[in-house]
Amino acid sequence: MATLPSLTELAAPVYFFSDAHLGAVLIPDAKEQEARLGRFLDMVSANGRTLVLAGDLFDFWYEWKYVIPKQPFQVLCRIRRLVEQGIAVHYLAGNHDFRLRGFLESGVGMQIHSDALPASISGQPVFIYHGDGVLARDHGYRFLKKVLRNRAAQRVFSWLHPDMAMRLARGTSVTSRTIIKSDPNDDLEYLSRARALFAEGYRGVVMGHTHRPVEHTEDGCSYVNLGDWIIHYTFGLHDGSRLSLRRLDE
Repeated sequence: MATLPSLTELAAPVYFFSDAHLGAVLIPDAKEQEARLGRFLDMVSANGRTLVLAGDLFDFWYEWKYVIPKQPFQVLCRIRRLVEQGIAVHYLAGNHDFRLRGFLESGVGMQIHSDALPASISGQPVFIYHGDGVLARDHGYRFLKKVLRNRAAQRVFSWLHPDMAMRLARGTSVTSRTIIKSDPNDDLEYLSRARALFAEGYRGVVMGHTHRPVEHTEDGCSYVNLGDWIIHYTFGLHDGSRLSLRRLDE
């Protein structure tokens, strides 16, 4: 068993969700999505101590020096109120989160993680990550990710007027939607990755990215794929004893 890295303590109950893709043109009903998110955040407010957003809350997130996208404003205000209430909010950058320059931290109060979040919940080691770039065939994407997050490339993109940049981002996002191209056969590879993490000593593994909710338990360890907030409206919950997958209004 490998030695685990330093773990971030997360107070239970811990709620997890990912892949809302706020602002995406393929959202069937944006107002209904926002209303459901509101009900979920009310649940977190009433019962939770920690909220983990495991990436792609936004369909495109890019912070200019003086400008941020306006689409998720109401949801960010709700999350800010959770922080003011004393609930810790962690955000893991997904593959649609291209440039985070400090606003989500200073303006909203989130704790930002550019990659994975190895955590401890009630003494149980839990590995949390978005899930992009994990598949063996993702070598092209892994290279593209380095380019998109390269400071020089981001500086060039920042020279575009925000309206033009957002229009360009929305257009390319439609052609690369995970919800369209996601392959159910990939679940076995993600499960294999979870088992490797179990072997390292983690009791739980949480990820998003694929938009397919999955809950798998073996030998006292749990793997949860959070699904999405476009079709499934699923989320993860660690109540201090166990990790499970839930559905809104279930």
